Amino acid sequence: MEVKKMIKRYSSEEITKIWSDLGKLERWQDSELARLFVMVSQGELKKEEYDIILHSLESNPIDIEWWLKKDGEIHHDLNAFLKERLRYIPQELKRYLHEGMTSYDTEEPAFVAMLKESICVVENNFNELQKIIEGMAVKYRWTMMVGRTHGQEAALQSFGKRCLCWLQDLSVSFKNLQNAKGFLDYSKMSGIIGGYGSLSPETEKEALKILGFIPYIGATQILPRELFAPLGQALSQIVSTLDKIALTIRLGSRSGTNRIYREPFTKKQTGSSRLPHKRNPWRAEGVKGKDRMTKAYSRAIIDNISTWEERTIEQSGVERIAWPDLFHLVVRVLGDMKKILSGLGVSSNNMLREIVNLRGCYASGYASSFLKSQKVPVEDAYKIVQLAAFNAFQDKEIAIQESFELGDNIVCGNKKLFCRKVISIQEIVSQGILRVSEELKADKEKIQKWNFLLKELFEDQDILNSWNEIFKPSFSLKNEDYLYREILGV
Repeated sequence: MEVKKMIKRYSSEEITKIWSDLGKLERWQDSELARLFVMVSQGELKKEEYDIILHSLESNPIDIEWWLKKDGEIHHDLNAFLKERLRYIPQELKRYLHEGMTSYDTEEPAFVAMLKESICVVENNFNELQKIIEGMAVKYRWTMMVGRTHGQEAALQSFGKRCLCWLQDLSVSFKNLQNAKGFLDYSKMSGIIGGYGSLSPETEKEALKILGFIPYIGATQILPRELFAPLGQALSQIVSTLDKIALTIRLGSRSGTNRIYREPFTKKQTGSSRLPHKRNPWRAEGVKGKDRMTKAYSRAIIDNISTWEERTIEQSGVERIAWPDLFHLVVRVLGDMKKILSGLGVSSNNMLREIVNLRGCYASGYASSFLKSQKVPVEDAYKIVQLAAFNAFQDKEIAIQESFELGDNIVCGNKKLFCRKVISIQEIVSQGILRVSEELKADKEKIQKWNFLLKELFEDQDILNSWNEIFKPSFSLKNEDYLYREILGV
């Protein structure tokens, strides 16, 4: 049966080669030759006879078209492969090929080898992406930005620090891949139901050693799919982590805000079929779709664990599609993220604008703690800073418009209507100019008491200087050096 190939748009040439029909059959031949070589060492086959078989097979490349036609007739791809290979082996030596073996004694070592080779492709791409992010962390070490929790502005960080977090997240996912890779040291060549009825344990051990494996003790006709499920999960998790990074970029690319990221945009690229101004973050958006697909394939691979008794065939069709497609998708997403991050437009100006527009609220936690340190009651300290923040953003609303023409006058005419002096909680608190907010409970009398308290407190110049210090971004970011030392060693 010919395996349906991943569409070219998402395929990797390296993965395609590994999982091609020819790639698979060549590895099946490796399994057969390993078994034959052990027969020589055990005195069941003469060395010169082995050499004749080896030369016959290697000098006659596998005819894929012949194999496909035969498979179509007999509906058994392994037997079709054997028949194709037997055409070139002398009659008196044909009986040795596949002697004592069942289909999956041939196929399992080949299958695991294909998984391991595919992981190497993932690792190479992963390492390249890791270097890109490390470079970004260093490049943007001093680029200040607003960090967010729950989608709301929180405290300050550098964009370099955000890159370090990405790096660490990917490191965790990569470790899972390495752990899963450890299960691929095993394979089997133990006969029809794994009981060594036609192949001895010593034969299995020696043949697998040639192929680079150690025997899995306790296999049935196939290896337990518990060995492979962690790999499917690890590959899916890598894509989920990359999607988290892509999502952050998409959030920072939205219009209507201070856009801080721009996906790379080529000179001939178009962003929309209708709106010339658009620069859609299409690569980052595409990562989400591929994340959904990798989760689906991983789920199917996990479901393969459940097998009737010593073996049924339902896992076979899933693996023919799920594994190559899963690797294609992982490599594609790694490639997409390399392109996105290596050419990412980062607007440090807009990042600074966001900090200014936050009106000092990035330091609200420090501000509340500072007031408590100056003997302001704990509950009052919190509520004072909260009210100051609400006051800082308490802009006068434009009246509800009764026609689009009124909107025309505002948008195209009186644009200065939206320009106002930004006042920070830093000044509101230190100057004692808190005012009533309809959104908070504090009444006028309570606020007057707070203002009196604050004016008296900040008459002390040393206290005022210390207060102003906590609103300097460098105060919030002073301990990021620790992250750089621990993660990058710089």
